[in-house]
Amino acid sequence: MNQDRHAAAPPWEGRHVTLDGMRGIAALAVALFHYNISQAPHGYVAVDFFFALSGFVLCKTYLPRWQAGLTAWAFMKQRVIRLYPLFLVGIVVTTLSAISNHFTGQGNVYSYGMMARALPFNLLMLPSPATNTLFPLNVPAWSLFFELVANLGLVLVLFRLPRIALLAVTLVAAWWFALAVLENEGGNLGAVWHQVGISIVRTTMSFTAGVLLARLPLPEVRPAGWLGFACLAAIAAMLMLNLTSVPDAYYDLVCSIVVSPLLVWLGARCEPSRALAPAAWFLGEVSYAVYAVHWALMEPLRYFKDDLGWNPVLMGAVYLGCCVALGWAAVRWVDVPMRAKIGAMLRERARRTLPLKERALPH
Repeated sequence: MNQDRHAAAPPWEGRHVTLDGMRGIAALAVALFHYNISQAPHGYVAVDFFFALSGFVLCKTYLPRWQAGLTAWAFMKQRVIRLYPLFLVGIVVTTLSAISNHFTGQGNVYSYGMMARALPFNLLMLPSPATNTLFPLNVPAWSLFFELVANLGLVLVLFRLPRIALLAVTLVAAWWFALAVLENEGGNLGAVWHQVGISIVRTTMSFTAGVLLARLPLPEVRPAGWLGFACLAAIAAMLMLNLTSVPDAYYDLVCSIVVSPLLVWLGARCEPSRALAPAAWFLGEVSYAVYAVHWALMEPLRYFKDDLGWNPVLMGAVYLGCCVALGWAAVRWVDVPMRAKIGAMLRERARRTLPLKERALPH
């Protein structure tokens, strides 16, 4: 028996591994930006990359299914099942971290009353109307809410638009977003109520750009090698560079409007070397979890850097390692089993609604 022939394919086989790796690097850059802004001064631009990547991947995955009859309800149900378990983990661990601040004096000390007012909405993946920040206990979660909004727009509107209309939507949103970034002297916008309009425009711009890119032809063969590595290095550089000679607003606009969609386009057309593929795939697998939980570890580990004076580079690496470890644990012991259980429940419910004759048919 030929063992190679029957051996299981690696989990990254057939995936866009470069895109996986870039998503993982972007999630780590967001975490590092929140932990120590000097080490990833433009980490927040990763949000625009995330939206562009999401539009690209969802369009590639679901457009054929939608054309085959997938309903908006069924699509949104799948998206909530995909997003909510790790979102819930993030809210739980960041709430516990916020409670611990009452005893450690680290970070913002929110009143228990404020937590009680915000949590009922945030636990439902909705922004809190009782606070200025949309998700006060897990601030980065604002983009996850707008991801769902974009998903609804995808299945109701964007799937129906021709490419020229998608381009028009992207350009109009980019113009509007550029005005907001220039006015605020930077692109770190979207987490508070008075910026909700900007959040919608920012999401629309990048997400629609990703959908447009997905509607362009892709090569059947994606070469592996230096270009895949260059894409991984480029996104790290984009988020971590600090070009003091360039105003933040202009740097952010170039990264958000031009570089992020370009990296999605390039990343979908090449792969990293075989040696890098496992690491790139793993970073992609834990990227969403890292994004969901990193806020909880920020203040506890800042204590070692800020109060004890430990080496900030070392502590940055320790912090990212802890984020990856917690993210992996959340995927392994919460996300995967919870989604499997929900999927089994839905299949059983669907089976029970079938007529008796159809239930008896062999599968």
